Amino acid sequence: MPPDFADPVALSEVLRDRARHRYWVSERVRWSDTDQVGHVNNLSITNYCEIGRVSFLQPWLMPDAPVRALFLIVRMTTNFLGEVHWPATVDVGTSVLEIGRSSVRVVHAVFDGERCVATADSVLVHIDEATRAS
Repeated sequence: MPPDFADPVALSEVLRDRARHRYWVSERVRWSDTDQVGHVNNLSITNYCEIGRVSFLQPWLMPDAPVRALFLIVRMTTNFLGEVHWPATVDVGTSVLEIGRSSVRVVHAVFDGERCVATADSVLVHIDEATRAS
């Protein structure tokens, strides 16, 4: 039976597999990403996912792109699975899970080495640049 992608726990389990993702970026963990406990804070983890998402979408976001598309994030769910400490480099895997009529569901996994430390599920809506309508 296939996993239920509406269930955040089941989806997170699937996303922890590196082979699931085809698009990757690496990001250096900065000292300023850490908190008083000494691990990377939650906001920084979501920022790594943003870097993965924007890097993945960059060909459509550039002003001179042959086919330009503007997306707004309308929902993001993040699962924090483990700590990351400075210094480190994290790998962010990004995949498209679903394409709707005016939306796309993009998922991420953040890895510290081979250990998955976070997963995220985002819904983006494609909008018209002039009217700002979907």
